[in-house]
Amino acid sequence: MAETKENAVFWKAISKRAVQVLGSLFLFMVVFFLSAGRIDLPRAWFFFGLYIISLLFNMGIFFKFNPEVIRVRSEIKWGEMKWWDKLFTVLYITFIFIMFIVCGLDVGRFQLSSPGMGFLVGGVIIFVVGWAFVVWAMVENKFFETTARIQKERAQRVVSTGPYAIVRHPGYIGMILYYGCAPFIIGSLYGLIPALLLGIAFIFRTYFEDRMLYEELSGYKEYAKKVRYRLVPFIW
Repeated sequence: MAETKENAVFWKAISKRAVQVLGSLFLFMVVFFLSAGRIDLPRAWFFFGLYIISLLFNMGIFFKFNPEVIRVRSEIKWGEMKWWDKLFTVLYITFIFIMFIVCGLDVGRFQLSSPGMGFLVGGVIIFVVGWAFVVWAMVENKFFETTARIQKERAQRVVSTGPYAIVRHPGYIGMILYYGCAPFIIGSLYGLIPALLLGIAFIFRTYFEDRMLYEELSGYKEYAKKVRYRLVPFIW
């Protein structure tokens, strides 16, 4: 009986996360195509198609290697969020929607920029690299929640294997690339401006989360001495 109830809770969380992710994607598409004022934009459809495929792969990979991460990422602990995490959430939502609005206006209504196929190919490469780092980090780290906090109820510990042996926050550098590639693939140079701001927002969160972990998570100081860089090896 207990196992049946546990399974029901798990599948409810899976459904909730699927609605969150697919709902966000739908809003991105609506905002983009409304801004563009047209739908005959092959590069945009290619990007959103690529995004959907990556989500399907994510689901299969997480089910096999770390199903718990799907459940924990379906929950947002608003009451436990620190001020800087709340600010990041606002900046993240703002910049990602602005990015799709600017891209839509650029390639649709005004056609201000038209980067060639080199940008498309480069964008796909950035997308794949970013996606790989995000998935790798989430498979390796069962504590990869949506909210940045110390998960005392789950006995959170330092994760130092996989991509965490390279940098301390591999999931965030992956997300910067994963989302930031959109203007390259869609074909909007002006969209790179909000994409850059989105990247800065992730750097902001990385700085404060890293400091929180350094001060509050047992073993993190020793880990930080071993893995010196937060996001980019030999830089920061």
